[in-house]
Amino acid sequence: MAETDNTTDDHAGLSLGELQRRVHDLGILKDFAETMLGHRGDIGDALWEVTQQAISRLGLEDCVIYVMDEERGDLVQAAAFGPKNPKHREILNPIRIALGHGIVGSVAVSGQVELIEDTRLDARYIQDDQRRLSELVVPIVNGGRVVGVIDSEHSVKGFFTTWHRDIFLSVAAMVSGRMAAVSVAEKRRRLITHDALTALLNRSECLRRIQERLDAEDVGFALIFLDLDHFGVFNDTLGHVAGDELLRALAQRIQEVTPDDAITGRFGGDEFVVAVNGDLAVGGRVAADIVLAIDKQIDADAPSNVRVTCSAGVAMAENGDSAMELIHRADLAMYQAKSGGRNRVSLHDATLAAARRREQRLMVELERALESDDPSIEILFQPIYDVPHRTPVACEALARWNHPQLGAIAPAEFVGIAERTGKIHALGRHLLRRSLLGRKTWQSSANAFMLNINVSPLQLRHEDFVADLVGVLAEFGVQPDQVACEITETALLADDDRTKAAVQGLVSHGLRLVLDDFGTGYASLATLTRYPFVGVKIDQRFVRDLAANAQARAIVRSVVGLANDLALGCTAEGVEQELDFTALRELGCPMAQGQWLCEPLSAEQLRRLLCG
Repeated sequence: MAETDNTTDDHAGLSLGELQRRVHDLGILKDFAETMLGHRGDIGDALWEVTQQAISRLGLEDCVIYVMDEERGDLVQAAAFGPKNPKHREILNPIRIALGHGIVGSVAVSGQVELIEDTRLDARYIQDDQRRLSELVVPIVNGGRVVGVIDSEHSVKGFFTTWHRDIFLSVAAMVSGRMAAVSVAEKRRRLITHDALTALLNRSECLRRIQERLDAEDVGFALIFLDLDHFGVFNDTLGHVAGDELLRALAQRIQEVTPDDAITGRFGGDEFVVAVNGDLAVGGRVAADIVLAIDKQIDADAPSNVRVTCSAGVAMAENGDSAMELIHRADLAMYQAKSGGRNRVSLHDATLAAARRREQRLMVELERALESDDPSIEILFQPIYDVPHRTPVACEALARWNHPQLGAIAPAEFVGIAERTGKIHALGRHLLRRSLLGRKTWQSSANAFMLNINVSPLQLRHEDFVADLVGVLAEFGVQPDQVACEITETALLADDDRTKAAVQGLVSHGLRLVLDDFGTGYASLATLTRYPFVGVKIDQRFVRDLAANAQARAIVRSVVGLANDLALGCTAEGVEQELDFTALRELGCPMAQGQWLCEPLSAEQLRRLLCG
């Protein structure tokens, strides 16, 4: 029969032995209460304390504690004392019970105590390891809701009394209080350690756990660094609310394809990290699974079916690493994946990583140098010679960066970095001012001497480029017709309104246009007729070994003839030996420049050259 009476037995008529047992039981409750108050472990530890300390000391045969599985909506065995627990903190064949099923499931639904004197008379009884004749089931209630059940059975019929019931209710109340405290602590801990948006580990917790493994010299794991491709476009197009929803969906998919023991977190923005046990190959396979999951599975959940992909880099943990060093290597590999076309995985490579580290360093130091007007970024002047008379008639301003630690940085390298980072406009202004400062040194020696400056394609597309250039010329008192802008054909391939306006603006202010690297593009003749150039420069690849290369001589002869027919100036670049210069003179090329004629000079060196 079911017993729900909450009163206790009267003490009258109890034997001395029974009174002593009850005093003993109350002492157990007192000890258990003190244990719960001082308990600092998780709730699992607390439940085992119930069974191993309180229940075992009460002299009972068997006890199992069930807790509610919120995700599955059933009860699962979490701690035990008796035959189901012959080993320390291990349950043999743990079972689950559906809500409403059996006596345990009924208590979970009703929230009422069940005291069964004879289980043979109760059809709800579920036999687990063996049948026992009496059963006491007490709910663990937290916030008005059943969160667990304490279930004790005994082989003696009618063993449990209302005294046992009250003892169990007291234990359940203490466990409930401990569970509430643990729940609050867990929520507080999650707020500190987890990302509020995705519920993954946050940046600081990821770093802490990775560093913990590294400090323990546990280097048998690979670190995956993930970054979404063009996520900013998604945010700008559909808004940040949709972006947040997408990040939540992606976080779930990342978890679905990563091992349960992985360290998985949101590192910031649209960046994620995953640390997985195994070598670099294992990390690569998991990373590939993630990339595929994001690419193939997210479309159905993404607003407007926008396709989202990611790039992943993988690095292996090494002895002596810090967490940030390991993440940095994986980050470098990720950038390699992006450079390779995105939506792919790249494994860390020492050579590529060194190149990326150099690029990142130069990015930072180039910006710093431009902000401080650092003189290490300077201008040299290479004279352009009149070929028949072998006399200098103009010069080209050439950018140089003498890095204090890394030495000479090739112009193609730092100009490319400036273009990729949006610093090309600041670099262009810096170089123009340096060029005009140098011109002040030698202009009195050659007032009609033309100064050629190089213009990047990105500069042409900047809306303030022409106004800035003309303004700096005015500041230095230089007439625009004393400056020629060297522009490559690739700068004009877009042929858009902004480029056309910039070219027209340069010409309208009196600057001259020279088509640089002529002969290397696909439509050079059309370009010459579309824009008002005053000259062309023959690319140095046609000038090298000109004396021995009949095909190169034919090309140079054609370009010289074309320039003469169109009344354009013509300069051959890259003259490095006397035989090439002689060939240019024989072909009628009017102007040339190169190392053999004269190396790039400082402003003072050029002044002395012009003074003769």
